[in-house]
Amino acid sequence: MLLECSMALQGASASEPQSEPLFADILVPRHIAKTFTYLVPFFMIQRIRIGSLVTVPFGRSVLEGVVVSISSRLAPELLPASLKAIRSLVDNHHNATISTPLLELSRKTARYYVAPWGQCLRLLRPPAPVSPSRYLATDLGRTALETGICPDSLRPTLQRIAHRGSGILSSTLRSTQRGQAMRTIASLIERSWVKLVPSTTERILTRKRQRTLTTEPERQQTLPHTVIDRAQLPEVDPAWSAHLHQYFQAGHMKKIVLHAPWHHRLTRLAEAIRQAHSCNRSTIVICGETAKARWLVQALAPLTGLRIALAQPPNSPQPWDHHRDPTPSVIVGTRSVVFAHLDAVGLIWVEGEEDSALKEPKEPRYHARDVACLRAKEDHAVVVLASEHLSVESHFDTEAEVHRVQQGMAASPKIELIDLGKESKGTLLSQRLRSAICEALESKKKVLLFINRRGYARTLICRDCGWVPRCPSCTIALPYYREAGTLTCRYCGVAEELPDVCPLCHGAAMNPIGEGTEQVEADTHRLFPHATIVRLDSDTLRRPATAQSLWERARSRSCDILIGTQALFTREPLPPHHVVGILQADSGLHVSDFRAAERTYHLLVDAASLAYPASAGGRVILQTRLPSHHAVQALFAGTPHLFYDEELTARRLLNYPPVCHLADLTVTGRNLTLVEEASTRWGTDLQQQTTAQDHLVVLGPVPMLGGRPRGQYLRRLLVKGADPDVLTHRLRDSVERMERQYRQKQIKFVVDMDPVESG
Repeated sequence: MLLECSMALQGASASEPQSEPLFADILVPRHIAKTFTYLVPFFMIQRIRIGSLVTVPFGRSVLEGVVVSISSRLAPELLPASLKAIRSLVDNHHNATISTPLLELSRKTARYYVAPWGQCLRLLRPPAPVSPSRYLATDLGRTALETGICPDSLRPTLQRIAHRGSGILSSTLRSTQRGQAMRTIASLIERSWVKLVPSTTERILTRKRQRTLTTEPERQQTLPHTVIDRAQLPEVDPAWSAHLHQYFQAGHMKKIVLHAPWHHRLTRLAEAIRQAHSCNRSTIVICGETAKARWLVQALAPLTGLRIALAQPPNSPQPWDHHRDPTPSVIVGTRSVVFAHLDAVGLIWVEGEEDSALKEPKEPRYHARDVACLRAKEDHAVVVLASEHLSVESHFDTEAEVHRVQQGMAASPKIELIDLGKESKGTLLSQRLRSAICEALESKKKVLLFINRRGYARTLICRDCGWVPRCPSCTIALPYYREAGTLTCRYCGVAEELPDVCPLCHGAAMNPIGEGTEQVEADTHRLFPHATIVRLDSDTLRRPATAQSLWERARSRSCDILIGTQALFTREPLPPHHVVGILQADSGLHVSDFRAAERTYHLLVDAASLAYPASAGGRVILQTRLPSHHAVQALFAGTPHLFYDEELTARRLLNYPPVCHLADLTVTGRNLTLVEEASTRWGTDLQQQTTAQDHLVVLGPVPMLGGRPRGQYLRRLLVKGADPDVLTHRLRDSVERMERQYRQKQIKFVVDMDPVESG
């Protein structure tokens, strides 16, 4: 029975004794939009309520679900005798009840991201199949058998349980007798003659959680010490403090976009936390990376004088437990922390709101930035979207109040533009950059070289016929790794040996094209043999022990030249360098994605921010083959609005966000013919159901390139819509129609609303 959440959340808790049976609608963590009705056992009536976590039989398994409504009346199509009973309440003192606002938030998230409501349950508390529990006879129960006071109606069941010292599994009750057996068990439990005990597996997990509970504070204390010179941080802007005070006193939702360098954001965040705390309100801080969250915890604790909790990932053995922390609380974490069980949330701060890591890659594929705004509405909280380089959507958000902190020319480095089109062919380090590096090394100053491509080269190419080696599964060009001597796919990991000759024309002229960090490191070693060089990219950071050592060297500036990709920006801000060389500033502009220019601009700003101010000798040498591009010119001129205005003009011409909303649709399956048929039918279905007032545009289907799972075929469609409510409504109806036509094991239909990566 499918229930609307508004109806579900209006039910009352069963706090009064009931003589008539009660029925509960349970939401289970499956790709299912509807709820399921279960019988509430009599022994549970006084304790169960809306939001209670319960274990229920579901097919052949036992699942942990949540109660979304309770009623004494059944739908006409249901019979009491056909219902299964709830097994037990989850009572482990860790988020055993989900609050009404969080249930409502999960429902809205499911609706907007076109996902089944049940699939959103894992966001509130990641559920897992529950191991079978046992019914065990107590000493009172054995005494009742020996003294003969046990009624005849209960004796057979009690004898059966008492006969086995370890009790009986709850799953051994035959389904045909389950209703009567559960009523008998309920009577035995009420008399304290039988008790329900967790399985051995659950007891082991509980002991592990308890051990983690005791060691977590000590583990957090062993994090690398973060050195922040408070004297170097700017003073809190009085206008910012006054605005915050006004917002918290008003007690309604307020959205703020903050465009500022990291040290200004940090002081404003600390002030916002203090003000929320003084109003007895809690704070949620969201960022893209776990390492950055750990740094924020250490940085904010001395700045606020408050205890800052670090949220563990959802699959952690010990997620953050709000029952152990006094209210108000401050919790910092990655995207899933937006669903944290916190009372009286007054502030939600999204740090680095443009970070693609804030987008969940699995169903329901939510974006933490947008869910934070939904939650702020539910909790009447202040939500702050903060970054040094805002997303285009946030920059032009007409509903938000914008606060900008300009760096100022005095605090900016000197930026020099090098047109690689005027350099000799194949130039990696221009003459001016080489000279700057030499001067820096002679003066014992530090150098950073940024190029956002790992490996030795983008790929190999046959100079005779133009053949390029490609991944057999993903069809993308295979990057060349000289150190490993392989061609390795970055999507599926397939590795191939280097070809001696071209397999197409048998020519021997196989040359690398497109420089990567390996090649930069090799050339730098050749040009500056006495310099100590450290390379930071996802290849060198793959092993935790090596990664820790490399990060320590980067933080302590114990190397002369630091070479890195965007991995440099995934943790706390690194110390500034005197020379920052951006080697291929335009390399990201050639990606098939309408956000390519935006991502390029963000990376250029991040790289330039690692240079000292010009007054301290800081230089940024920007090498590019597209010196007139607006992403390059905006950084060179120090005028962010130049980039955003040009980018918005381009988005308007092409009808891309933020001018419209976008949905990325994918059809997957093992049968190519069936996938092509289903994707074509899906596109046709959407076009037929679209009216002129909907303003929907359907593109595709087309084959998906890159990252294709082995043995799977993919086709994708893009749907553009001006009104997000109309778009999601049309998509929900369309997905339901398509899933009725095709079995899920054959064809899978995936909807990604507001994708962060789309060609």
